[in-house]
Amino acid sequence: MGPDGWVWSSFGLLLALLGARAWVVETGQTGLGRTPGRVRILTGACALAAALVVTAVAANGGARLAYLLLHPEEAVAEQEARKDAEEAARKAAEDAAERAARPPAAPAVPGAAPPAVPAP
Repeated sequence: MGPDGWVWSSFGLLLALLGARAWVVETGQTGLGRTPGRVRILTGACALAAALVVTAVAANGGARLAYLLLHPEEAVAEQEARKDAEEAARKAAEDAAERAARPPAAPAVPGAAPPAVPAP
């Protein structure tokens, strides 16, 4: 499972636990002021799942984002390098399209005279 898989799995777990907790709270038959043990256990599990989601997101890219916010000169250098690479790729694609659009050169016939060069 890739890094994105951990984020989505932990998020799905959090949603399932929140749903279970809501169901237990809504269907519980307790008096006012009392919290059943099942609700307390599910609340703790929800807190742990939320911590897992935050950790997975931080490990997946949040830590990198925080680093780049603290070191903006590296962020700018990475952005410029990415822009230069995209420009080089665009230029290479344009050159390839131009070469493809040119008519092919006439094949050389053995024993034939080379084409005449016009005089200036």
